[in-house]
Amino acid sequence: MKFLWICDPTIYTQASQDVPTLYRHLSRDPRIEFFHAPIRSVVPGDRADVIPVPHDLTHAGFLTLDEHATQNHRLSDFDLVFCRRLKPFPAGYLDILSEWETYTKFVNSPTQKKDQMTPDFLYRVARDYLPDTLVTADLGSAQDFFVQHQTIVAKTANSCGGRGVFKIWFESDQFQVDNSLMGLQTFSTFAAVMTYLLSHTDEPLQFVRYLSQVTAGDKRIVVVDGEIYGAYIRRSRSGYWVNNVSFDGDCILSEVTPAEQQAIAGTVEQYRSRGLHTLGYDFLLDHDGVWRISEINAGNIGGFARLEQLTGEAIADRFLNWLINFASIRDRPQQLARIM
Repeated sequence: MKFLWICDPTIYTQASQDVPTLYRHLSRDPRIEFFHAPIRSVVPGDRADVIPVPHDLTHAGFLTLDEHATQNHRLSDFDLVFCRRLKPFPAGYLDILSEWETYTKFVNSPTQKKDQMTPDFLYRVARDYLPDTLVTADLGSAQDFFVQHQTIVAKTANSCGGRGVFKIWFESDQFQVDNSLMGLQTFSTFAAVMTYLLSHTDEPLQFVRYLSQVTAGDKRIVVVDGEIYGAYIRRSRSGYWVNNVSFDGDCILSEVTPAEQQAIAGTVEQYRSRGLHTLGYDFLLDHDGVWRISEINAGNIGGFARLEQLTGEAIADRFLNWLINFASIRDRPQQLARIM
């Protein structure tokens, strides 16, 4: 069985991170011929330049994978492809992978990923489990939402790790806008705020009522093909409103409550039916004590390695067994019959 994974190894400097951890597990599994695709290999066509992953891969070897000699393979040679590239995706990237999808099978469908990344997708499939939400690029609608809630959060669709998330409030006769990467900006009018926010995206923004209990942490629940693997809470050590491990977050093991199970059960089929099988559900605590969905991430999610560290259970092996079983299901694209 041949697997192909796409990623940029150089951004995963810590051996304990998800992608290098899973690469090492895959390299040691005798059931798999494991190949790596550098980001530069994602080009149109039915073939790709790929790199055989050495057996018993070390982290140092993982970091330098892109430097190895490539082999040109037909995409139809691979039983399963998994894109582990971080957002933001460049223009046209998912279009190329959608073309690849006519030749091979993906863990998460890039064709359907394009729909899932639209600003209103989460609201359409999970509105019953979200805090107050508005998706718009209209100044008047966004300003009315701000007046109603006083403190709000704006999110861009093609981002990850808190990079496209902005907290907005009014203080000292100025509109304050905070982002974990760009820091605090001040504006004299809400119109100027909108201009600033829309400069980071070509799409409408998702606005959400700010949850005052956000410092309780961000609960990540890892879900694969509808099965819950476990949960942990990421909490900022400094009390910052963004709870992200890549900035200053700590992780503690958490339970999955009946309400969260219900939220997952009420939404997961919207993803599975679209061929999006690995999901990272993120929940934030509301003022009424209910954990509400803030994001449902589909694709390059983190959490497998973290859960294994926190629980001592073989989470990575569980996921690899699922990948092998999933790859064995013969629902490969019909176009394969014409090119084999």
